[in-house]
Formats: sequence, structure tokens, C-alpha cells
Amino acid sequence: MSIQSSEEYEKEGLRLLQAERPAEALNVFVEGIRRFPGDADLTMGTAMSHLRLGDYAQACEILEDLRLTHRSAETLQALAEAYLARGMTGEAVRAAEEAAAGARDDARQLSRLGRSFYSCRRYREALPFYELAAEASPEWSETWFGLGACQWALKQAASAEAALRRAVELDPKDWQARQFLGCVLCDVGRKKEAREMLESVPLEAPWQKPALERLVAMSWWPADKTRSRQMETLWQTTMGSAAPKGALDVLEEVSRKMDEP
Repeated sequence: MSIQSSEEYEKEGLRLLQAERPAEALNVFVEGIRRFPGDADLTMGTAMSHLRLGDYAQACEILEDLRLTHRSAETLQALAEAYLARGMTGEAVRAAEEAAAGARDDARQLSRLGRSFYSCRRYREALPFYELAAEASPEWSETWFGLGACQWALKQAASAEAALRRAVELDPKDWQARQFLGCVLCDVGRKKEAREMLESVPLEAPWQKPALERLVAMSWWPADKTRSRQMETLWQTTMGSAAPKGALDVLEEVSRKMDEP
């Protein structure tokens, strides 16, 4: 490999990681360390490669060494993710709290910490990081979206609605936040508001399956042939298959029932 500097090794390894080729990336980082012993960035690359490969114990070992010698928010977040993958939630929380202590004004880093726990369905542990992110950057819509999603998972319906409304207010074209808010309104029984919120999302926007299911159930527009065809196309694109035979008639019936008092 005709690489001359540690920076080139790092760049090539990261390229392979981004291309979902962690085994090749690991080889690059290991070779780089042989030529440039002790390089913290290349060492971090080996840890990330092991993490992607599912070698969580090995990743933890490398990251714990970096925690002592080259502590950073990125190192601590990766360590939290590795511990979460091992089911070691307490250790993950401690690493994440350490990362958050050094990133109080970095809403993106705080949101990433929250997302690490949220993606593992550790909603109670995720919530404080989303709250810190919203405090750090109250005008950034994504922090409120993450906070609202986490609160909803914890059955904090009123708080979730408020956070999601804030996300929509800050970014009216955040179609994902609109869809989530529509689902929340639908599930708490406020069908009219839910329908209005979901209908405000363009059909050509990326749709999430739960939101589309609720939209179809509440707003099939059976008399509008053009709209119905658009909905059929959207359903097939989003769900990955055409609606089963007779399903649209069923959805029309569901829609009528949902409108009944």
C-alpha cells in the first residue's frame, strides 16, 4: 500500500468504514499503527472497526486505553456504544455522562449520545441527553424531535406533543416531525388534528410506515380517484409491496369508522 503518512492511513480507513467495509478498514488502521506507533487517530480507527465488526470486547479494551491517554467526546461515545452492545448499561451511562460533561454546549454531540441509547430502546437513559441538547440549542429543530420521540416512548404524551410541535414550528418542512406528531395526536384520540397534521405532509415526501398507515385509515379519499391512485403508489413504495387484494376496501371501511363519534 503506497501510503506515506498517518493522515493518509486514517483517511483511507475512514473511507472503507463509510463504505461498510470494516474488515478492510481494520487492516489499514493496523498497518498504519505498525508504521506510526501510538497514533491516537489510527488507534481510534481500529476501535471503530472492531465495533462495526461486532468485536465489542476488543473495542472496549482499545477505547478504555484511549479514555486514559486521549480522552475525547468521540472516544467516550464510542465506548458507550460498545458497552451498550455488550449489555453493560451502567458502564455505558458513565461513559456517556463523562462525554456530556465535556460537551455541554454541543447539541449535536449530546443528541448523538441520546440517540445511542434510544436506538437500543434505553429511553430512560436517553432522555437526559436529549434534554441537555435542547437546552444547548433551543432553536435547533432536531433536538426537539429527538426529545419528543424519547418522551413518547416513555409514555409522556403531553411533553412529547409539546416537543414535537416545537420541532415543527422551528422547521415547518421537517416532514418526519410532522408525521410523528400526527401519529401522537392520532394515538391519543385527537383524530381531526392528527388528520390535518398528516395531510399537511406532501405525498412525495419520505413517509414512515406508521404515519402512512394512520393517514390511509383516516384519509383514504375514496371519491377522489387521482388522490386514491397516488395513495396506492405511495403505499406500495413505502410498504415495499402492493396492498393485498381487498385491503383498500378494508381501509376505506376503517376510515369511515374512525370518523364516527
